[in-house]
Amino acid sequence: MTPWQNRVTELTRRMADDMKLRNYSQRTIDAYTYHLGKFADFLGKSPLEATAEDIRSFQLHMIEVRKIQWSSFNQAVCGLRFFFRTTCPQSWHVDMIPFGKRPKAGGPLPIRATARRLSTVGPDRSRLRPK
Repeated sequence: MTPWQNRVTELTRRMADDMKLRNYSQRTIDAYTYHLGKFADFLGKSPLEATAEDIRSFQLHMIEVRKIQWSSFNQAVCGLRFFFRTTCPQSWHVDMIPFGKRPKAGGPLPIRATARRLSTVGPDRSRLRPK
């Protein structure tokens, strides 16, 4: 990921400074400012002019068009929440920005080990108790 210093705008600098004051790591600053830049590119205007509906549209864009992983999606949400809660507080409720939830795996449940199944694995069944 490109260091935030290579993508400097006034808002990016301010957000990075706010994060430094709170002792965020350099990689977190890079990630959050990256997603803020992607949000600004998506909007085509300053993030200061964004509404809750703009953020919702951006989240759908990340899922449907960009097809990003859930971890990246949630990282973008954290970055936007930080920006709109700390750097440039908004009149609308920031907690309206929802996190993504990874879909549950649809695979089979684990198979319970039985003496008969273990007999195919190896000869040592001495520590198994009968049912």
